Amino acid sequence: MRYKTEKEMIDRLVGKKIIDWSEDRLKLDDGSVITIEMTEFDCCATAYGNFKDVKLNAVITDIRFNRPILNSYDEDCYETFSTQEVVFVHNQNKIAQADLYADNGNGDYYYSVVAFKIKNIYYAPLDSNDGVKEQ
Repeated sequence: MRYKTEKEMIDRLVGKKIIDWSEDRLKLDDGSVITIEMTEFDCCATAYGNFKDVKLNAVITDIRFNRPILNSYDEDCYETFSTQEVVFVHNQNKIAQADLYADNGNGDYYYSVVAFKIKNIYYAPLDSNDGVKEQ
């Protein structure tokens, strides 16, 4: 699957206003709807995301993609997952946040990818192997 970059997503959304939302989507003033979808996976791996802390009628002036984090369920478990926070900004204020999750399935043998979808185009994917392990 072909994905557009974080920069292309920012270019597409700057200047748009969030007029409605749910945990599953953001609706913009131009009629566009942003969703977060699992776009690739193998076997029992999964990926998803949700929106939170949304303030309506604020214009998007920037989007900040925080560094992906590679996590594990516990010290003895070999199953890992990546998480990422994506913050939608108006001037210097947070107006929405998306939390992304993608895991490597049972025993860390598989993979998954989550991405933003806007008008049948996928942007800024998070792969289950992305991220840096926190110290």
